[in-house]
Amino acid sequence: MKKLIIFIIAILSYSFSMQATYEAKFGWFGTVAIATGYFEKNETNYIIKTFAKTTKFIDFQNYHISKGRIINGILVPLRYENIIIRGDKKYDLIYTFDYLHKKIYKTKYKNGKFIYKRTLKYFANNDILSLYFNLPLIMKQNYQTFKAIGGERHTGRIDVNILQKGKITKIKANLYNKIFAGDKGVLYLDINTSNWVTLKGIVKNVLRIGDLKGRLVNLKINP
Repeated sequence: MKKLIIFIIAILSYSFSMQATYEAKFGWFGTVAIATGYFEKNETNYIIKTFAKTTKFIDFQNYHISKGRIINGILVPLRYENIIIRGDKKYDLIYTFDYLHKKIYKTKYKNGKFIYKRTLKYFANNDILSLYFNLPLIMKQNYQTFKAIGGERHTGRIDVNILQKGKITKIKANLYNKIFAGDKGVLYLDINTSNWVTLKGIVKNVLRIGDLKGRLVNLKINP
């Protein structure tokens, strides 16, 4: 569910904000996760933050934070952070973008202790959150391949296929990065074209048991 969702904090004075709440159900297990997200922007800056938490099985929390500039309407991330909490273990992964040298640096902490700082093997102009909101402007055909943090581990590859256009845009996204154990990292999203908010999403055949289905349960937009 952590990649299904949309998106706090303020940088300067934002002219637009959007908050969404989702729930995810998995077969006869019922609701297995809840998520919220907040997206704020003005003419020059943006920040997106998502939070997902399991309600059954293991205790798992996942935060994603993307922040950066807005140039000609495009979100340009400067920093992307992924915080993962499993029981008493907390992992903090911080990615910083160096556009001058075309490099992305990854810093990892475990329970607040520095583990390493590395340069990724690839460069990308997006993370998974900025790419989602940039799609209406940067997707020029029904099938395209992009690079973003959150995609395939070694290349950042993400394939996006628009299945339907209209009031609802239907998208198939292959992240080449498993969302849950047993799936293939493929998302199916139904998106409200007017505000680009995901209404529902599916990860198929998780653990070979059934489909994980997420849906929007609440949305607040402040123009």
